[in-house]
Amino acid sequence: MNLACRPAPSAVDAGPDAFVRFGPGDRLTGVLGGVHGTGPVLLLPSAGLQPRAGPFRLHVELAGRLSARGIRSFRYDIPGVGEAPRLSGCDAARATLAAMDRLEEEHGCRSFVIGGICSAADTAWEVAGLDRRVVGILQADGICFAGPWYHYARVLGLLRRLPREWRRFARMLPARVRGGTGLDSAAFRTWPDLAQARRDFARLVQRDARLLFIFSGAYEERFLHPRQFGWTFGPAARDPRVTMYYWPDCDHTYFGGVHRERLIGTVEQWMTGLAAGEQP
Repeated sequence: MNLACRPAPSAVDAGPDAFVRFGPGDRLTGVLGGVHGTGPVLLLPSAGLQPRAGPFRLHVELAGRLSARGIRSFRYDIPGVGEAPRLSGCDAARATLAAMDRLEEEHGCRSFVIGGICSAADTAWEVAGLDRRVVGILQADGICFAGPWYHYARVLGLLRRLPREWRRFARMLPARVRGGTGLDSAAFRTWPDLAQARRDFARLVQRDARLLFIFSGAYEERFLHPRQFGWTFGPAARDPRVTMYYWPDCDHTYFGGVHRERLIGTVEQWMTGLAAGEQP
């Protein structure tokens, strides 16, 4: 597993942006950043209810940075989000496949990296298993599973708290044991089970895809310890084509300037390495 990013080369202007229509009846739209760029295109589907600009324009800022490196990106709304209408029979994965087809047809794009935050990461995971044109995935607070390291970190965190926090936890415990009535990420995330996820992960590595996983501190209901990653995905998690970061000081949408710069810079350098064809 690779835990470091390489320095980025000098900037190259990849040209202007362009609107692209795709999907059933061309009713979906997206923005292709850096039209004249080369290498894999980073697809940035809308995440949750956030439109294609991304949380606090994250996708716009990232697209600008990549364009300056000669790398194309494509930010788009999935059906039912932002300006995109709901389309019968067309979900996020199907919309993404349609976007890839149109980008290949009109702009000669033949390889893609997909990803983003939360549900955008889930879209990337699903599409990567469906189409070999996907050569990399970006998982920001994406798929992971609790296990011994997660529970170890949770107990350790509890022991570090003041006694009044222990009493609060004890009051909440019966509801947790019963399962409670609230919603957590399991209520809307579309993941395979652990065994299937390990197989899917290993297959992506075997076909030479690059995988970048980033976990924030706001994802504490799912991820609390770096060694949880290796437990989740097994030996393939140590492959040099896999990069993982755990940033407990960051929030889920990277609102803070320092945190946002860290995320954008990390993705920029990772994509630059992919575009240059660097070996892990």
